[in-house]
Amino acid sequence: MTRTGIVVAQLGGPQTLDQVEPFIRAIFEDPLLVPLPGGRKTRTTISQLVARLRARKVRSHYAAIGGGSPIIDTTQLQADALGAELVARGHDVTVAVAQRYSQPDTATAVDTLLDAGVDHVVLLPLYPQYSGSTTGSSEAELRRVLTDRAPHIELRVIRSWCDHPSYLDAQARLVDEMLAWLPADQADRNLLVFSAHGLPQAIVDRGDPYLEEVATTVEGVVERLKHPIEHVVAYQSKAGPVGWVEPDVRDVVVAAPSEGRTALGVVPISFVSEHVETLHELDIQLREHAEQVGVTEFHRSRCLDVDSVVGPMLADIVEEFL
Repeated sequence: MTRTGIVVAQLGGPQTLDQVEPFIRAIFEDPLLVPLPGGRKTRTTISQLVARLRARKVRSHYAAIGGGSPIIDTTQLQADALGAELVARGHDVTVAVAQRYSQPDTATAVDTLLDAGVDHVVLLPLYPQYSGSTTGSSEAELRRVLTDRAPHIELRVIRSWCDHPSYLDAQARLVDEMLAWLPADQADRNLLVFSAHGLPQAIVDRGDPYLEEVATTVEGVVERLKHPIEHVVAYQSKAGPVGWVEPDVRDVVVAAPSEGRTALGVVPISFVSEHVETLHELDIQLREHAEQVGVTEFHRSRCLDVDSVVGPMLADIVEEFL
């Protein structure tokens, strides 16, 4: 028997308001996530400046959702569910969480796995759709740490699970659950809005497959829904002066009432856990925006979070890589 170490990778987030500024700085220091010009020194200077300028506003967002992000605790619970399911299936595994921009980080995860005596490592990013800015960044950091601490360890990477049947089944169930709240007797008013995290257009222009993978996920989910419904794909979380992929979810919401679509169901299709971009950006900001432009019903499907299906779903995704 060989022991497999599984690194469950996620973005991370601040658990307290004091951690907001360092979290922003860490994001902007990553050249794969935020492609800033100049070398490391320039990047450090810019990231520190941006973090100081944005910290107050971003802290207010976290304050509005309870003072910090739930993503750290949720990711650990998801990793625990994955480990328990794989052990129940007879696999010898140790699972560790690596948050890319907060703690526990990749080095901590690797140390945990090495202490457990793993023979090889599997990277499971909690990003269903691949992007070099997310999965690619987590993979690069894991390879760097393994090369430094355990170059003999084999690494297998799950780069995408955007079309895995277990994931699509689970996501479709959440959407159907939410759609039950829309007026079934007035279907022409209903619009399903799939909202994915956006990317700078420059990243996509360099060949990043993220948009294609989002489309693949949406197609797979829609095919599984109990009832047909008009739907659109949009993108959220635009930041900074550079061009981002379109359409922006806010523009979609503005246009909906003029087309008679006043009952919206919003699906955070690229997220597997609740955090500031669902709890504040969608539930507070986008909802208020929708009400102002004439949307009379606004519903949002929940994320997978710690749903009972998460352990088996993630195990199905990982099992073929063990």
